[in-house]
Amino acid sequence: MSGTPLLDTTGLIVCYVVLAILLLSLNLYSNWHWLVKATSNIVVALFFWVSYQSWPSILGWPTATDLPRQFYLHAVTIDEPTTIYLWGTDLDRGLGKTIPRAFSLPYTPRLHDRVDKAVRKIRKGLPVVGQIGMSTMTATQDSSLEQVAAADSDVVFIDAPQSLIPGKN
Repeated sequence: MSGTPLLDTTGLIVCYVVLAILLLSLNLYSNWHWLVKATSNIVVALFFWVSYQSWPSILGWPTATDLPRQFYLHAVTIDEPTTIYLWGTDLDRGLGKTIPRAFSLPYTPRLHDRVDKAVRKIRKGLPVVGQIGMSTMTATQDSSLEQVAAADSDVVFIDAPQSLIPGKN
């Protein structure tokens, strides 16, 4: 269980229970105006919704937002009518310094063809690097790391240089 938080699910449940108890005591035993009580109920319900929506990214589910400008491709899964999932390591941050992240891209036949060729290389043991095409690239700032939001057709796969091949442990 290395790399996972000790109190991930249990800690979240305990926080929800404590918050619910505090809200119940506020509503039952305080002499505050009913408007304050109603507002607190709405705010707490919004917090529950936000944490529920945030939970998939905490679990490591694929992100549909940002794709690194250049990434080492580890694996691919194709859900043909809807989505293509890529597992890659951001090369700008260093191959050995980060763990792979799952990315979700909308399915297109053109991207499927490119990914299929990359998968064949990976199965042969050849390293593959994914890149965002420079033609229609738009940069975004996210927690001081520059990443790239790109259309699915802008992703290209090339053979990785020998210096990027990870060593066997």
